[in-house]
Amino acid sequence: MAKIVHFLYTYLFYLNARQSLASNVSISSTMSIDVLPDGCQNLLQSFANETARFTLCVVTNARPITVCEKCVNEFNQVFKRYEEIQKLHNNDSEVDCRAVLTNIDRLQVVYASYNYVLDMWEKASCKLCLNGTVFNDKTRGVMIRGDNLDKCISKHINNTKLSNTSLCADCKQYYVNLTNYYNKHKNDNTFCMDVVDLINNTQSDWSLKWKCHESNYESEWVLLVISFIVLLLPILFYFINWLISQKRSNVLLSQNRWHQRFTSNAASTSGYVVIS
Repeated sequence: MAKIVHFLYTYLFYLNARQSLASNVSISSTMSIDVLPDGCQNLLQSFANETARFTLCVVTNARPITVCEKCVNEFNQVFKRYEEIQKLHNNDSEVDCRAVLTNIDRLQVVYASYNYVLDMWEKASCKLCLNGTVFNDKTRGVMIRGDNLDKCISKHINNTKLSNTSLCADCKQYYVNLTNYYNKHKNDNTFCMDVVDLINNTQSDWSLKWKCHESNYESEWVLLVISFIVLLLPILFYFINWLISQKRSNVLLSQNRWHQRFTSNAASTSGYVVIS
């Protein structure tokens, strides 16, 4: 019996000591969070600076969209700093810097900021256009053709003697070359928002700003003929219906006259007396 009581006291003492130790460690960790180790604090500041640079780059290159071309270095720096945070652990400190910076607070500012950068990069589909930090071959092909068109247009803008009509005629080959190249490869899902925005702006300026859009008269005539036929169908329907109704009316009228004549003849013959 005494051994059992001694065992119970020993076990209770062990549980109490363990709980006290856990509380002390928790308090110590909480107190250490307020003052981060130098390496942890420096990396946090560096991550904040790189995230701010990326955000500034994205905003300043929003119109026209050149995010993938102009902000690839800023994105790589944010990615690099976050990877360093994930690998960081200061052995000389009781504080796990990685856990403190990414998981300790409910806002999870570092994690949320990193996800914002990734989400923006994914929305721009920059991976489709880049080979490392430079454009891939298909994207470079679009950009070269776009530059050729811009040079042709700039030549006409700077020369006041040249009219918009000559601009459309002289630069048409560059415009057609650009759009044909894009249409050929766009179904391969290989273009980022830099390219898509370039094509959209080019087509809009070509049609609205420079008035170079050529109407397809053949397709317009086909559309007009189809529209005329569609509009004519109800008229034909009612006209044919009217003819049929008129024909039926004439038939009924002739039948009524024949019936009246037959009944009148029958009535007149009924008045005669047959003599045998």
